Amino acid sequence: MRRLGVALIGAGLIARMHLEAWVAAGADVRVHSLDGKAADLAAEFGAKAVDSLAEALDGADAVDICSPTGTHRDVALAAIERGVAVVCEKPLSADVAEAEEIVDAAERAGVPVYPAHDIRFAPAFSRLHDLVAGRDFGAGTVARFLIAGYHPRAWDGYASAESGGILTDQMLHGVDIAYWLFGDVVRVHAHYQGRIEAPAPQGTSATGTAVLTHAKGALSQVVCRWTPTPDPIIRVAYHVSGTGGTVVHDSEWPQEIQVSGGPSGAFAYLGESPFLAEIGEFAAALRGGPAPRLVAHDALAAVRVTQAAARSAWTGRAVELPVKGATA
Repeated sequence: MRRLGVALIGAGLIARMHLEAWVAAGADVRVHSLDGKAADLAAEFGAKAVDSLAEALDGADAVDICSPTGTHRDVALAAIERGVAVVCEKPLSADVAEAEEIVDAAERAGVPVYPAHDIRFAPAFSRLHDLVAGRDFGAGTVARFLIAGYHPRAWDGYASAESGGILTDQMLHGVDIAYWLFGDVVRVHAHYQGRIEAPAPQGTSATGTAVLTHAKGALSQVVCRWTPTPDPIIRVAYHVSGTGGTVVHDSEWPQEIQVSGGPSGAFAYLGESPFLAEIGEFAAALRGGPAPRLVAHDALAAVRVTQAAARSAWTGRAVELPVKGATA
């Protein structure tokens, strides 16, 4: 198996999870970060810390961008210019035009962009995708997705209320799953309340919700919450229903998944770590294997929908997202 060379940009919590997964995938990793933490993180996993982005990218097969969102564009474009594949933690950008710039540059250069939307790789959501793809849920398919977690700490950087805050950050997970299951979104109506911007004082909370109308007729509601205490650190749940059956999941249940309207097949929530599965799939693609379940257009779709949600919540009006050939 060919050893991959990976430039990991950032040294925070997500970078640590990605580094552990790259090492498990048999990659040689160089870590670069501007916060002074790269050396300690690299040493923990037997990686190498370097002093510049150029040094990190030199000879790399891929860059893995785990630095603050505002840095994603410049790092991605620098990698693409060198022909280095891009793995990028969500969101690809906080701006639709910047996300389009990254994707367009990658397409012109023939460089793959793999967005790191880890929830797609969680066993419960992988199983949901298989169930939706393998059965006809019938008329009136509706879905509800919940993502709840402890309010971001200061290392997450700053997000203003007008920027959407939780709607353009945590909500992206539910939006990406809805898009993965039901396809293009043509209308977004969103609302938020609470302390939306981040970072925020300890003990604050926020809630955001968006109703997505999909081009093929399904309706999705995405609910996201920043909780005031780390109990639980993260909670995910879904309810997908139509005339052909219902699938329900909540990570707080002892019994992790329930299906009515037909057999669900074998299922286990406590499977492989989403980060190990995600990076393993990206590594296989970089070695010439099949394309992963997440590619550039998925990242762009998520940014477009979450930015529409932010605009809807700020203005109080629904936002239309025309899709060619849609009849919604």
